[in-house]
Formats: sequence, C-alpha cells, structure tokens
Amino acid sequence: MSGAKILFIADEIPQSINAGSIQFMRLLKSYPSENLLIIGRKPTNNAEILNCKYYTFEVKLIDRLRLSRLARYLSDIQSIGLALPKLPNQLQKIADDFKPDLIISLMQFLPFYYAAYHYSKEKKIPLVLFCHDDTEDFANPHNIFRKELVKLNAKIYQAASSRVCISPEMATAWEKKYGAKSEFLYPTFSDAIQGRKLEKSVMLVNGSTLTIGYAGSLAYGYLEGINEIVTILEDTNTKLKIFRDVDNRIEKSPNIEFMGYAETPEETWKKISEQCDAVILPYSEEKKFKQLYSTHFPSKLPEYIKLNMPIIVIGPPYANGIKWCKSKQGMLSGNKKDLKNLINFLLFSSNRLKCIGQISQIKDFEHHSILEKFRKIIAAIYTPG
Repeated sequence: MSGAKILFIADEIPQSINAGSIQFMRLLKSYPSENLLIIGRKPTNNAEILNCKYYTFEVKLIDRLRLSRLARYLSDIQSIGLALPKLPNQLQKIADDFKPDLIISLMQFLPFYYAAYHYSKEKKIPLVLFCHDDTEDFANPHNIFRKELVKLNAKIYQAASSRVCISPEMATAWEKKYGAKSEFLYPTFSDAIQGRKLEKSVMLVNGSTLTIGYAGSLAYGYLEGINEIVTILEDTNTKLKIFRDVDNRIEKSPNIEFMGYAETPEETWKKISEQCDAVILPYSEEKKFKQLYSTHFPSKLPEYIKLNMPIIVIGPPYANGIKWCKSKQGMLSGNKKDLKNLINFLLFSSNRLKCIGQISQIKDFEHHSILEKFRKIIAAIYTPG
C-alpha cells in the first residue's frame, strides 16, 4: 500500500452507515491509520469507523438554512461562489501539522468539497475528487443559477489531480460537462458477505410463494419504484420483504413487509439470504430520474451479486444498472411490464439455478481488484519525498 499521507475532507466520512461512506470505509480500511486523517461530519452513533483520527467540520448555519424555505436561495448564492466555508483555523492547523501528501474529497455537498478544493489550492496539495452523484441535482439551485454552479464545479473538477467517477458512463458525461477526463471505480462489496450455497436455492423458502428482498435507501427513486410494482406483486402473490424500518410512504399492501434494520449491513445480507428467494433493484419509471439514472451506479448491486441469489433489476432502458445487466448473463432485467414474466421464471423455470451460476462468474466488483485500482490512482499522483 502507498505510503502517502491522506487527508480526507467530505460530508460522507468513512463509516459503516450510508452507501458512499461504506464505500470509502472499504477502500481505506486496510490503509495505515497513521497516514490517514478524516475531517467531515461527526460519525454516526454506533457506526464502525476507521482506526484513525476524525475531526468534525461543522457548518451549522448552512445546515439550518438547507432545512428551511431559504434552501434553494442558499444554493443560488453558493453557485456563484459566495457563502462557501473554508476550513476553520483550528482544523487548518490540524491539517497542516498532519502534513498530507494528498487530499481526497467527494463531489457531493458543495461546502465540503469546496473547502477541500480551497485547502488543496492554497497549500498546493494534490486533490483526488470522487464523484458518486450529480452534484447540481444535489444542490438544486434555481435554473438561472444552475449554469453558474456547473462553471464552479468545472473549475474544481479541472483543478483536481485525479478524478474518480462511480461508473464509466459518469466519467464520459462529466468529461463533456466539466471538460476533464476521469477514472472510474465501481462500488465494491463487503468481503464479510457469505454467498448462499446453491442447494439452498433449489426450493422456495415459503413453499409456492416467491419472496423477494430489498435493502438500502429509498432515495434515488427506489421508493417510487417499489410503489410502481405493488399491483404486480399482489397479482402474482409475490412477497416483498423490505429490510428497514416502516416507511409510510410505501403503499400499504399485504404483500409488503418491513423487516427493520439490522445492526450491521452484513447482518442484513445474512437475513436476506436466509429469508428470501431473490433480491430486487426497482428503478422508477418517472422521467424526473432520467438524468440521475443515466450516470449513477447502484452500490447495492455488488452486494446483491455477492449473495449468490437471483437478482431482478426493473426500470427504464436508460438506467445505468439496466444497461449493465443487459451485458451480463444470469441477470434478470427489464421494464415494469416484464416483471410478471421474470417472477414466473423464478417460480417455474428449471434454469433458475443456472442463472445463479452465471451471476457467480461476474467479477466487476471484486474487492481486491477495486482496491488495487484505487492504490494505483493514489500511486500515480504521489511521489515519495
């Protein structure tokens, strides 16, 4: 592993909660703790964190305004470079004393990645900028300020020594939008997930009823996606188990059951493996998600693949996950109208086990490969003194 001293500045810190945070946790877990310093949000209570020092970067006024009716006006002002915080003096001193060789940030919440960019520029330290989502959508300024935010983001994006997008599609789109090339790094799964043995998929877990599992956030249109398939679940007598606490925004149905949160993501995957026949990724077909879906890559897909279970991915053809599935044998994908046929395939087809065998051959998200690529990104910009 590279000996570079890494200063990490972002709103999503490495910890065992939230998809982006979990990915950083996996990338940095084996990194020497003495060469890591984290500045960002306060770690979530009871979350696992890295064995290094964490310092809280507070933006209390900005956070209050984001939750008020002034939120979009704040985004407008920040889009033209105003009301953006720098690292406070105390955190700057901590960072200075650490003497970082490079900085990692996540291009998601502007106040944090702007602070990382400013410190990088001021101290002439290389910046590695990760991109998981469309930050203009995340900021949501009024339309007349959106172009200004793109200009500001382009300046920050171009200033980075290395840019790392979540998918090749995002890397291509962001090069067009921001004017600089990028690497891509798919999300990876946890090595702690134990894939289900093939013989356990011979019989359905609940007799003749198909039981499908879903875990993770309801953002990114997944809430809408679930609501769009409720009627099909009822018509096919298919059970959907959602592994999170009850959310009343999901349509009430005898075919949907909330299973609550487990203490760790790995425990959730274990329960899904034991209680479900398949897992589902339900993209929404609402047009408002089209831009998001065309570049975003779902971090739960690698976890699903590691489970060694049938995977259903439903959504519009422009969704990045759908396009990826179409190129892989064993993945069951299509639009909402195809879901009934996919359910019947899992209920009645003798090829169900063949699909699982094909999925087990997918190597796109192998942890050691992702980690090796990350190490090469770091090594490419770090020259030992």
